[in-house]
Amino acid sequence: MRNIQFNFNVDEFNSIFPFHILIDDQLKILSLGKTLNKLLPEIELDTSFIKSFDFQRPHFENINATNFIQTLNQLVVLHANNKKVILRGQINPHGKFYLFTGSPWFNSIQEVVENNLTFQDFAFNDPLIDLLHVLKNQEIQNQELNELVIKINEQQKILEKDKEELQVLSSIAKVNLNAVIICDKEGKIEWVNESFEKVTGYNNQEVIGKKPGSFLQGKETSRETVAYLKKQLSTGEPFNCEILNYTKDKTKYWVRIHGQALKNSDGQIIKYFAIEEDISNEKSYQEALKYEKEKYSSIIANMNLGLLEVDNNDFILFSNQSFLDMSGYTANEIIGKNATELLANEKSKTLLADQNKARKQGISDSYEVLAKTKKGEDRYWVISGGPNYDEKGNIIGSIGIHLDVTQQKNLELQKERLLLKLKKQNQQLNDYAQIVSHDLKSPLRSIHSLISWIKEDNLKEFSEQTLSYLEMIERKVEKMDHLIQGILTYSKIDTLENVYEEVNTNEIIQNIIQIIHIPENVKVTIANVLPIIQADQYRIQQLFQNLISNAVTYIDKPQGQVIVDYKDNNDSHLFSISDNGPGIAPENQDKIFTIFQSFTKHEKSTGIGLSIVKKIIENYKGEIWLKSQENIGTTFFIKIPKSIQ
Repeated sequence: MRNIQFNFNVDEFNSIFPFHILIDDQLKILSLGKTLNKLLPEIELDTSFIKSFDFQRPHFENINATNFIQTLNQLVVLHANNKKVILRGQINPHGKFYLFTGSPWFNSIQEVVENNLTFQDFAFNDPLIDLLHVLKNQEIQNQELNELVIKINEQQKILEKDKEELQVLSSIAKVNLNAVIICDKEGKIEWVNESFEKVTGYNNQEVIGKKPGSFLQGKETSRETVAYLKKQLSTGEPFNCEILNYTKDKTKYWVRIHGQALKNSDGQIIKYFAIEEDISNEKSYQEALKYEKEKYSSIIANMNLGLLEVDNNDFILFSNQSFLDMSGYTANEIIGKNATELLANEKSKTLLADQNKARKQGISDSYEVLAKTKKGEDRYWVISGGPNYDEKGNIIGSIGIHLDVTQQKNLELQKERLLLKLKKQNQQLNDYAQIVSHDLKSPLRSIHSLISWIKEDNLKEFSEQTLSYLEMIERKVEKMDHLIQGILTYSKIDTLENVYEEVNTNEIIQNIIQIIHIPENVKVTIANVLPIIQADQYRIQQLFQNLISNAVTYIDKPQGQVIVDYKDNNDSHLFSISDNGPGIAPENQDKIFTIFQSFTKHEKSTGIGLSIVKKIIENYKGEIWLKSQENIGTTFFIKIPKSIQ
């Protein structure tokens, strides 16, 4: 090959090698490519190359002029010390100088944009941009394929679920102990289950194509109920009623019917279905109950619980002796009187009026009222009340069982007062904690500032040992400041009002990774897509920041790893944070959440971080636990209920 020399002016050279570095024999930077200067503006000329960059390939613990020669004429990977920028290229000797030519190592076009670079900042022959375009297109295609697969899987799951539900419903209808009838839109039977056949005595073939009323109803069947059923069927409205039917051998039986029309997507009736519950025994029981009521009326009159019977207008019809003892009245004094006007405290009259309305609607209930006795004393009564029926099932009033709970109520009120007092004392303690925190942190800041000034003013005069003592004091002061702040945070957790908002936990974790100090030998990764949860963003930030900070701080391996993972646990969110640190001894695992408990000699340990985490979790009624193996690592599990409000 002919010996040809190339001569370029500065602009031409920058156009071909926009990321070059020219280094002299003292390893000082003489020149930077125009784009590299734009990418790393903080690097100045005549500064040390080895202070501005370190070698990731080939790797040297300490680079110097001697081993620098070993990097020539091979692939090198440089890392800019003051910025997360990786350069890939080669270093060649050039007379008494050294010339690095290469380009930055970006993983995506987005990284190019984030570093304020454009395609014009690269050499035309640089293949990086083409490669990034290919990666971006591949990423888009993969994403579209993944979305298509997810959609297909979701549709398949829906179909499988619908199929399973149909099979379940079919099985339920078939084996249901109640009679099940399915009719066409004309009201003619299409299908009945085995229970229908057992109750009525008719088999399937005998009833298909017939209307149920044509063979089940008889002369004693209520005409009003039949008219009600016809009206509901014609309008497509649900129907619920009790009706007297007849079996094939004309035996009478009572059923409670629940049914409705089935409609298509256009709202048109396509079928009817009904479930018939045999209540013949229930009807017999009601007759027996009437007899039992009369039988035990004398017993009720002498119950320890107060019994009061009133009519629909709340006038007293009957009272047992226990109620007379509770109220202080005689029977002659209360019979015929309005119960609310005679016995209720003014505060309870509205409640009793509402309860009387509920009785007329057939509703039973238990409630507490403030009553007044004949002597004018206020007493707390718990009343269990229900409607009173006549033989035809008409509501004629109500019956109430009364229990005097005045003593228990007074104890409850005393408890509430004590809780209120305790809440006030807790608030005072929290206020005191903040005052003490302020009074302690102020002198600590002064001490820290004084030590810094002393070091600055006497840097040359003090020995290395003296400086190390001062730095030790600074660290202790900082640790004390962190401890005070931790105590203040711990004391506030229960007092702060819960705020529920959408919290993107992925953004929270990414933000934590950016703001906390992570040693170069430790890598924090997110293994799964993290959810958006309903919680207080500030508390969730505190929770994860304490756990991740602990993990990266105590890792003792050359290659540290912290993994944040997530699993949807039906009614709760399950997070995990794993590390390959020193692990926690079994005898200490039950103690680490106790405040001020620290089982490490690490200078940054205050013994309060995990206490804050546990308190936040308990505030959300969640759980936290761990699995750990010494010299292997630790995993913390955090379970937060999805419904926490």
